[in-house]
Amino acid sequence: MPRYRQTYTLFKRGKFFYYRTYTAEGVRTTAHSTGCTSLTAARVYCDRLFLEGKMFAGSGMTFRNYAAGFFDKDSVYAKDNGLSPRSIAIYSTALENDLMPLIGCMRLTDVTYSSVKSLRQTLLDKGLSPSTVKLKMATLHIILKSAFLDGIISKDPFDNIRNLKGDMRHRDAFTLDEVKLLFEYSSPVMQGALLLLALTGMRISELAGVSAADVKYDGKTSYIKLERQYIDGEFAPLKTKRPRDIPLSPLLVPFVDGDRKSLRKVLRKNLEPQIRKIPGWKERLLCPHSLRHFFISSAKSYGINHLKVEAIAGHSLKGIQETYTTFHVADLAEIVCWQEWAYTRITGTTV
Repeated sequence: MPRYRQTYTLFKRGKFFYYRTYTAEGVRTTAHSTGCTSLTAARVYCDRLFLEGKMFAGSGMTFRNYAAGFFDKDSVYAKDNGLSPRSIAIYSTALENDLMPLIGCMRLTDVTYSSVKSLRQTLLDKGLSPSTVKLKMATLHIILKSAFLDGIISKDPFDNIRNLKGDMRHRDAFTLDEVKLLFEYSSPVMQGALLLLALTGMRISELAGVSAADVKYDGKTSYIKLERQYIDGEFAPLKTKRPRDIPLSPLLVPFVDGDRKSLRKVLRKNLEPQIRKIPGWKERLLCPHSLRHFFISSAKSYGINHLKVEAIAGHSLKGIQETYTTFHVADLAEIVCWQEWAYTRITGTTV
């Protein structure tokens, strides 16, 4: 990333030095006194203002000044989007460790398409993986989009930024035989959690927040009324912020009981050692979350409409699909047929 160009000039008026700044369009702003009588002291004063993000005002606001505290737990963005403590930690780390040191002193109006691409290349040159860089850039995009919506910048610099090319590895899904193998080597308690994750598509944090009281019945089909997740020691809104109903075969209802608040730790201790026995698990990035991927891929392969699968899994539908696609439990009953089909093959039993 090239060094940011000096954006002020100094001149002497009487016995004191004054500084002027320039807008993104190159227009000179009103002069301000440094209160210093020597050129060296005036430069130190201006450099300090610059580094602290206090030199500019209005459209000259620096990235540091705008983004400071953006992802704090009590910030408007964190509260409005229901960020979990883990998400707050991830975004805050990317902001403080990578973005602030590189572009903290830049004016928001100077963060352009070219500077965003330059920043991305700088992160790649540091040896970060494409997926890690993608996370850092996503953090930056959240902040710049907010600045655009706030009217501080006239254009979102990410509008024409293409996704990174290269090895963007994606987590693979378990095959049916692999889920069956994991089931056979699991304890009875772990088998119930495995079946629910694999046959409902719930995230681990979502299943951790489910209790028997969340199982409902509409007169024809049992379903889980999913309204929250349990993550980092507390209940929180769902990732998509939208509650959803998950059809449930009668075969699975008995497994929705007990306290699963330590589910992530239990999976790490008991299931991950078995996953590591699967050939190629590391290259395929297999982990307990891959059970969710099994649900998505297997249900679609079974012939269930992809919109229904994504609605159950809690994916955000895009554009007109989100506006006009609303599924009720009765619309999703075919999932129960697939659950029972998969259940018999995973457990080796008959219905």
